[in-house]
Amino acid sequence: MKKKVFLYVHSHWDREWYREFQEFRLRLIEVVDDIIEKLEKNEIPYFYFDGQTAALEDYLEIHPEKESIIKKLIAQKKLAIGPFYCSADSFLVSCEFLLRNLSLGINYSLSFGCKDFIGYLSDTFGHSKSIPSILKSAGINRAMLWRGLGELPSEFIWQDIAVTYLIQGYFQDIFSLDLNYDDKAKLLVKFIDKIAQRSSSNILLPCGADHLKVADNLQTQIQEINKRLENYEIIISSPFEYLESVKNNYNKEVKGEFLDESKNFLLKGVYSSRIYQKQQNAKIQWDLSRICEPLATIAKINEISRNWQNEIDFAYKNTIKNHAHDSIYGCSIDEVHKEVEHRFLKTKEIINGIKKRVVRDLSENSEDLNFINLSNYDYSGVVEIETDKDLTKKYNAQFVSKRKGFTDKKLFNPSQIPVTEDITTINKYLVEVQKIKPFSSRKVLNKEKSHKIDFNIIENKYIALKIIKNKVYLIDKKNNKIYKDFIEIVNRADIGDSYNFGALKGDKEIKAKLLCSNVLNEGNISSTLRLTYGIEIPYQSYVSTKKRCFCAKHTIFVDISLSNLQDYLKFDINWENRSQNHILQVKFNLENPIDTTFSEDAVGIVQRKFNPNYNIYKNLPAQRGVELKTNTASMQRFVWAQGFGVVTKGLNEYEIRKNSLYITIL
Repeated sequence: MKKKVFLYVHSHWDREWYREFQEFRLRLIEVVDDIIEKLEKNEIPYFYFDGQTAALEDYLEIHPEKESIIKKLIAQKKLAIGPFYCSADSFLVSCEFLLRNLSLGINYSLSFGCKDFIGYLSDTFGHSKSIPSILKSAGINRAMLWRGLGELPSEFIWQDIAVTYLIQGYFQDIFSLDLNYDDKAKLLVKFIDKIAQRSSSNILLPCGADHLKVADNLQTQIQEINKRLENYEIIISSPFEYLESVKNNYNKEVKGEFLDESKNFLLKGVYSSRIYQKQQNAKIQWDLSRICEPLATIAKINEISRNWQNEIDFAYKNTIKNHAHDSIYGCSIDEVHKEVEHRFLKTKEIINGIKKRVVRDLSENSEDLNFINLSNYDYSGVVEIETDKDLTKKYNAQFVSKRKGFTDKKLFNPSQIPVTEDITTINKYLVEVQKIKPFSSRKVLNKEKSHKIDFNIIENKYIALKIIKNKVYLIDKKNNKIYKDFIEIVNRADIGDSYNFGALKGDKEIKAKLLCSNVLNEGNISSTLRLTYGIEIPYQSYVSTKKRCFCAKHTIFVDISLSNLQDYLKFDINWENRSQNHILQVKFNLENPIDTTFSEDAVGIVQRKFNPNYNIYKNLPAQRGVELKTNTASMQRFVWAQGFGVVTKGLNEYEIRKNSLYITIL
């Protein structure tokens, strides 16, 4: 008896990637026009729109006259859209923004009459353990996934979500190839055989690929190819019909994240591609979801300020457009990332404008300082303030810097013309607050200096950092623990591409040399110790190590700040990069080999196990088409091991080697 092959027609759509957004949109218009024509003429019975709505929105923005046709096709069950707005990576995007992404897509889909959804993630580079809870929050209890699943069967349960595994991926364009039916049948059999090995008597076959129109004469092609198949019968169907046919096949239960690179590439190098944009993303996510929106909500509930939710929703959507996986990965062409940066810039302007207006309304022209804690925990520590006032004496404030600029009084008063603003001096200060409860407001200031600094030490009652014989020592006073030779800066060659780090066989770490340390600034609230490093890095990393001899000198400044109440050190690292194709990392040396880490996931914490002795350089060269295992992993904002943690703003990649934790900074 022949096995039934459920073929679903689709096109995977990246809004921007190896071409600019507008160039891809022109191709999108041609592809969608062709899809509509084929659906209306019944040349194909069904089309699945890639589990995301952004492409449809982009199409209808140019051709709004086609909206009624789209709605008709959805009502006829010929076209399915949603549930996501765009296909976003789940390791680089925060929970709140993944939820907003899903909400945007579902609401848009519902407005077109589409009510049935699958968590369709066909091309993201692995899957966070947070995805099931995010899907379930929207009432979605089934998903279709590809990368990272290894040897799992075609159907299984993942933390209460019924998952179908796209075993050979979504990319299958045999019907579009210029081949005769015999050759197409042979290619299809090889492809379907591999899927069948881990499937039941019913098999799911994607028909489509990146930015690909539907193959012409598809039904005729399938009829002819079916005549040549001994073990299979292909029918054009939908993912929903397939899921109904295998509803009793979910016998295996699985937990955790999916990061198995044995069957397909996970491209973990994207965690550190274009770090500057990942830093922009991290700051905007935090500012919008943890400061701007809560602050505006407090002000609105208390009838102090107007409702800013429409503007906030616009900022969310503008940011989420940058979360399309090839955009947030940093692996697209430069022109794409210029547009990504432009979107971040515009979102930042909106967020800053709303925050300032809400603060204006909350302050009610008060001349006093008042502090609102928007975190989930008691807060004691430093607050940075910019003002045209002199805060030094009254508030024991620490002066940081000054600049020429404008206050916002006339800008935020529609009765005055902002062009008549007077330039004035804007001062930056630090003040220190104590024990402000979560979501509460106080005016409590700390007025005691309790830290000290010298050219080779910075410390308070909790923590100390010392320079001893050109090595950095960290003293954890709370836990009575000393980290010797605590921090290094190291460099390696990188012969990879825009996706992945490429290890160079025979390569050795180049270590930066600590040249000197000095007091950058000393204050009553916070002080900064500067460590100056020198390192020589080849101008270019070549395939042959013999050619890595011409070096550029780099000076790296590591500014380490500590305040009276902090039980952590703040690092700010700056340098001018003068070399190409290399990876620069901060190396934290711990006491024991690191076999376990805990890092922030989209929802909660993920525990990962490592072989600290694994060395990618001993496994080079990789076979063609095979991705070597790495000890590289992702984090949202922090990673922790052996009582030591690193919190970052947009540095998403860490690596484990023996007893060292590496944070990638370039």
